[in-house]
Amino acid sequence: MLKGLFNLLKSPSADDLKLAASINNSYKSMRVVGRGTLRIDPAEIFDSPEFKEDLDRARRLINR
Repeated sequence: MLKGLFNLLKSPSADDLKLAASINNSYKSMRVVGRGTLRIDPAEIFDSPEFKEDLDRARRLINR
């Protein structure tokens, strides 16, 4: 129990900082609501190059 409390008081690790930066640089419309639910504007996802690439790969896979 005390170990968990001490972990809250220490500085964030390099991995923690990297994860936080990754989250902050992801979707601009991402919001945390309620008890940890993430909300993201669907248009932002559909317009992303990653989604378009994955959609194209899925179409090619299905149309084999």
